[in-house]
Amino acid sequence: MCEYRPSKVLYDWETHSDVMPSIRSLVVSVLVGLVHAGTLIAIALTLGYSIGPSEYAILGMGWRYGGLVVVAAVPVWLAFRYRIVAPLLTLVVTTGYVLGMELTPPGPTFRDVAELERLAEPTGITVVENGLYIVRYMLNASVWTVGFLFLGIVEYTVRIGWKRVPAVPSPVSLISIPASRKQAVSSATIGGVLHAAVMLWFSLRLGLTFSGDFSWLLYISSTLGMWLLAAVPLYLLVRHLVVTPATGLTAFILLNAQAEFTASPEDPHTLYFGAWFLYLGILLIVAGIEIGLRQLQVTQRLRLMT
Repeated sequence: MCEYRPSKVLYDWETHSDVMPSIRSLVVSVLVGLVHAGTLIAIALTLGYSIGPSEYAILGMGWRYGGLVVVAAVPVWLAFRYRIVAPLLTLVVTTGYVLGMELTPPGPTFRDVAELERLAEPTGITVVENGLYIVRYMLNASVWTVGFLFLGIVEYTVRIGWKRVPAVPSPVSLISIPASRKQAVSSATIGGVLHAAVMLWFSLRLGLTFSGDFSWLLYISSTLGMWLLAAVPLYLLVRHLVVTPATGLTAFILLNAQAEFTASPEDPHTLYFGAWFLYLGILLIVAGIEIGLRQLQVTQRLRLMT
């Protein structure tokens, strides 16, 4: 005798219908990331930059080329999977800026140091003027990716928690907004670790050093500060829907990455990494202002009701 179980069929169909969009979004995002990376690398090679596969070891090539894939794949995945648009728009603007600076006059100019220093013989050391935007974009792709990801988290939380904006069509099932204390702590911890790891790597890549016998303690304290600098705003965001600190954090990250497009002795990341407590203070101040304005709004509504 055949037994019919509609609940089992319904469960399988719901699982299948939920998995397929996820796979489709992932495939599309990876393909777009590959096109993004391939286009930028091809243009860079055409311009004469030495970033071909022969210039790097396998690990180095994977990190650099893969970074250009991931930095585009993450915003595209957020857009296709959750209809989060701010990271994708920021990606388009950033990549457009990079291509515009490389392909429009004056364009990159390669000059030997001897020409700049007025030496009699060439040194073999080449300086690139008005260029290297693609190269710097590639090298700092991990920083841009974190910025795009945090921007997506801010938009996602706003669209879930605020009734005045369009809701996300398919919310994440692992976390509710506002999140429980446990979920908020977990999210803030993971986000803080990601931020700290990338910013520590960014500092080491830029050659940031501390002087003194206990410089290693400063590295540890700054790394812990990077964790705290991200964990606090993210906790306030997903737990209490306080938006301005996480928005400010995202702006700091993106501005740090953007500043590296132009060589300057005044590197903002030095202040960001070394004096992180100043940035944390700014974020806490804006958080207090937002909370205060909300309380004032609630008080005014209660007065109108009475």
